[in-house]
Amino acid sequence: MKLYTGSYFAFFTSERSHWVDIELQKSTRLTEILTDLGIPAGEVHLVVLNDELVQSPDILVSNEDVVRLYPAVNGG
Repeated sequence: MKLYTGSYFAFFTSERSHWVDIELQKSTRLTEILTDLGIPAGEVHLVVLNDELVQSPDILVSNEDVVRLYPAVNGG
């Protein structure tokens, strides 16, 4: 699975990379992967799975998937 963490979520990962490759043995809930990486699921505002916007980070993903995470945007 390829996981796009962008600038914001890259700070939560040990590699500090914008893209993280994750080898999954079986389909896994994205929330479990986020927990393992130290990314708080509550900070994730948008999840894009294979170019489709999904409503919740509590989805099943597999090795073939590309997931992009986006935080809420603030301005002021």
